[in-house]
Amino acid sequence: MNISKETQNMITAALLLTLAVMIQILGKSIPQINQLFVGPIVNAVLLLAVYFSSVRWAMLIGVLTPLLAFFTGVLASPMAPFIPFIALGNFLYVLIFSFFRKQRFGESIGVLTASLVKFLFLYFSATILIDLIAIGIPQPVKEKLAVSMGLPQFITAVLGGAIAIALYKMLKRRISSI
Repeated sequence: MNISKETQNMITAALLLTLAVMIQILGKSIPQINQLFVGPIVNAVLLLAVYFSSVRWAMLIGVLTPLLAFFTGVLASPMAPFIPFIALGNFLYVLIFSFFRKQRFGESIGVLTASLVKFLFLYFSATILIDLIAIGIPQPVKEKLAVSMGLPQFITAVLGGAIAIALYKMLKRRISSI
């Protein structure tokens, strides 16, 4: 059977998206470790999509993961107005990593730069931007949002990037030896 490269990319992206959603749902059942468990894996999935599908598919996964988290009940309904910010943070993470990844030391620089930009964007959005555009998130939710969109975002993005790079290198060696 002859399957086009774009079809293969789409199938791989669909499998990675399914993995991300399943991890989000699993993480909801373990709330004590949710962000530190789910965050790195979802970020790893985003970068694995860059490697194995394409930047375009990875960006789509980045936009869909917060939406699907909301629709599956993983993301609380008071957080719904923040979904576009999370999606854009994921989009930036993928875009910046993909820009650096093929340069010398690019994967490491890409992960660090993408993680920093994602963190800064999400923290700025959670602490300043949502008040400027008055999107109506209740104050207690804003306070929790500011904490969860702070330093934990940088940590989970860096960890996810490290996981993705390690998995990619292992899988690349394994696939090339077949």
